[in-house]
Amino acid sequence: MNNYSRANTGIDLNLIPVFIEVVRCGSMAKASVRLEMSRPAVSLALKRFNQLFDEPLFFRKGLFLEPTEKALALTRSLEILIGNIHDNMREANSGKNKTLAQPVPGPEIFIPQSEPSA
Repeated sequence: MNNYSRANTGIDLNLIPVFIEVVRCGSMAKASVRLEMSRPAVSLALKRFNQLFDEPLFFRKGLFLEPTEKALALTRSLEILIGNIHDNMREANSGKNKTLAQPVPGPEIFIPQSEPSA
């Protein structure tokens, strides 16, 4: 199994919903209201997300942010991925997906039972 932790990839997955909401709203101020975050927190998250790419994802147009073509394509892909994650979590919680309850292949861990006290 691959380790996709933030420590290994440098990618903070918590930034994705912020990016998507800024694209949808066209402004950090509107996104901050919808996300229930402060404007500086949205600005910082968007700045950190932008640093993952070699080119800008937005162009400023007055008070609004216009997403680039790359940002729009990335948003579509990320929305599908986030939707899949939500669907899988919902299935796991509803008990429909029984495969999630199966043991993961790997070394067996044996925990010895303590002897009952007399």
